[in-house]
Amino acid sequence: MPSKPAMKSIMPVISMKADSQRGVALLTILLLVVSITVVAGAMLASQKIAIRRSSLLFDQNQLLQDINAGQQLAVTLIRADAKLNNTDSAQDIWAQPIPPYTLGGHSIGIELRDEGSRFNINNLYHNGAVDTAALAVFQRLLTQLNLEPDIATAVVDYQDADSEVYEDGGDESVVYAQQSNRGADQNLPNQALLSIDQLAEVKGVNAQVLAALRPYITAVPYYLPININTANPVLLAALVEGASSQQMQSIAELRAKQAFSSIDDVWQLPVLSSVKEEERKALTPLLAVDSQAFMALITASDNATVGRARQRFATVIISKTAADGDAANNTNNNENSSDANNADNKKPKEVRVLTQRLWAFRPIF
Repeated sequence: MPSKPAMKSIMPVISMKADSQRGVALLTILLLVVSITVVAGAMLASQKIAIRRSSLLFDQNQLLQDINAGQQLAVTLIRADAKLNNTDSAQDIWAQPIPPYTLGGHSIGIELRDEGSRFNINNLYHNGAVDTAALAVFQRLLTQLNLEPDIATAVVDYQDADSEVYEDGGDESVVYAQQSNRGADQNLPNQALLSIDQLAEVKGVNAQVLAALRPYITAVPYYLPININTANPVLLAALVEGASSQQMQSIAELRAKQAFSSIDDVWQLPVLSSVKEEERKALTPLLAVDSQAFMALITASDNATVGRARQRFATVIISKTAADGDAANNTNNNENSSDANNADNKKPKEVRVLTQRLWAFRPIF
């Protein structure tokens, strides 16, 4: 049996071991608490992110549903107007400002524009041939805007099916090789334009040229006559050689009082009475008193009271064509007369959505 002095010397050692064990246990518990806290914090953060993501997805889906609702409202307006008359003008219901529609915490804004009030660049080439009347009008429009009329030929070459420069001859890939955004070994697309922004790929069209053209042109995927009741006087002046927008202002003033009901009425106006019969015959298929296409700008907003309101935009092309015809095949040829156009106007109209394009920001409209 150890002596008392020996026992006294052993006791501090045992005490130190016990303290060490308690320290290790305490440290282990602290590490477990920290680990659990970190894991719990990570789980909580992950859960918050998931909830936030779900909320954003829900809001985005709601905005997309709002856009589709606005699209249907636009179609309904155009369809209702088509039943009221056979013309499209600034007096019609689709042309009036449309107040925003509120659905709970969301709102829908709708703006409608007559694409027939503009020159359709896809009129230049259709049915496998260049439309010489449309080409002449486009060249005069370019001249009206102080732009190079040769741009019209470049647009035709961009669209037509062959690989030669229109009229002048030569290989398109060589002649247009100097385009900054197209290599010398690449051929032109030789297809219709889906958007006027594609004109930036055409030789001679830079940002300034495109900005000058934008208010007067459109890119509808079928033949679209110019609506004499809504076209800008600058575009109307391009119909006749030597005419000015100031002269065509008289047409704008007359249609503001009452829409023209036929193209024949327009030819009787003093400003156009000097146009020769042959010219009238060539231009008549390019003109109408109604529109066969509209552009709708739909704005969907969540009207958030905290933070910045989220918005989505969509541009929608809406066709309005004879019910027994397909918009894609509606390519009036040069043999059509004003009587045939008037007969088409009396047929029931089919209004439907052709394309929808979503935007994260408000597009130029």
